Amino acid sequence: MTIIAVDDQGFKQSLWTATGGDAPDCPPLQQDKQTDIAIVGGGFTGLSTALHLAERGVSVVLLEAYQPGWGASGRNGGQVIAGLKHDLAELERLVGPDMARRMIGFADKTADTAFGIIDRLKLDCDAVRGGWIQSSHGVGVLEEQKKKAEKMAARGRAVSILSKEEMIERVGTDWYVGGLLDAAGGTVQPLKLARGLARAAQSAGAQIHGETPVTNLSKGKQGWVLTAANGMTVTAAKVLLCTNGYSDLTPLQNATTRSVVPFYSYQMATAPLSDNLLKSLPAQGLGVSEARRVLSYYRIDSQGRFIMGARGKLNGSLDQSAFDLARQRMKEMYPRLDSVPMESFWNGRVAVTTDSLPRLMQIAPGLGAAVGWNGRGVAMTTSMGSVLADWLTDVPQQDLPMPIGTPRPIPFHWLKRPAAGIAVQWKSFLDKRERKL
Repeated sequence: MTIIAVDDQGFKQSLWTATGGDAPDCPPLQQDKQTDIAIVGGGFTGLSTALHLAERGVSVVLLEAYQPGWGASGRNGGQVIAGLKHDLAELERLVGPDMARRMIGFADKTADTAFGIIDRLKLDCDAVRGGWIQSSHGVGVLEEQKKKAEKMAARGRAVSILSKEEMIERVGTDWYVGGLLDAAGGTVQPLKLARGLARAAQSAGAQIHGETPVTNLSKGKQGWVLTAANGMTVTAAKVLLCTNGYSDLTPLQNATTRSVVPFYSYQMATAPLSDNLLKSLPAQGLGVSEARRVLSYYRIDSQGRFIMGARGKLNGSLDQSAFDLARQRMKEMYPRLDSVPMESFWNGRVAVTTDSLPRLMQIAPGLGAAVGWNGRGVAMTTSMGSVLADWLTDVPQQDLPMPIGTPRPIPFHWLKRPAAGIAVQWKSFLDKRERKL
């Protein structure tokens, strides 16, 4: 079974595909075109960028190998989480004080921005702003979260620390010692959001072509030339690659592929639950994820299904054993759900970077890439469209809230995924040790 076949099945099996309604009309590219900017990849990043460019009157053509939202954007947990995984001091060491302040100022508002875009465009995506909780599995972890919350609150973030009793009340399990609540967060139906962004971008003037895999990228006299599998071309002054965890499924072998490591995240969903069960579970619109290194995440959807996500097999296999960790986590935290029938099983690729920071890269003059959302892409990538539109329309880099770097291929990239299995075992051991403290 090829990687592409596995990933296509992961999309077809997704709960979001089953409940996502009709796909927008994005016909394959059938004639050569010329445009100001061409985008490869129809996830949140590419769609939001196309939307913001089109709203400014810039001509833009987006090419997607399958359909908008086919990748991680249409398969993720739908949790809208603001911010980066680093605090200000950590960012200052990585990118310097000035850029660190701009990055964290932008990232802190990404949930506000994402929900603002949804409201402005009236996107039908089951958006509920019920907050986000990062749960603590040990006393030492909770102490670190308290320090984190103090720093976030000092920057104006609406955060608070929950006690064990408050976690039981909000989340419905006594497994945690506490947690951090961020009122800015919430949940969406991610595939509906992707499709809504695609329709909005089309209404603004963007041309979106699905079922149009790009097979070649070259520099011609008139600009960059993208060649599709059917031989049609798009010529553009600038090109932005937004393929993230699926970069290695395209023949555009470049620094983008080697700048991130793709991992599969697995999810499963129950059938709609009774009102009695729902009363003892997280409220709809509240996203929950963990501070564990090998984390799980969960929520309730608009129809009352409990959705649990966790790590699975590194090769993307969809056999039932790939969902063992998700089943184990649900059973240990919510044993009352053990006998509830499961309705959907699916997976998708998350792209991580070595420092857990996004990569906005200038590969060559007029050729850029934006990848590496590290599992927090819903809010970040939906918000990033305006930033990337600024960059592509020549706003000075010093005025952008994210650094534009050169490619930094990960050394021995081909070894990263095999080594991940060993790393997961070690991280699981550390999580269990913290749980005992």
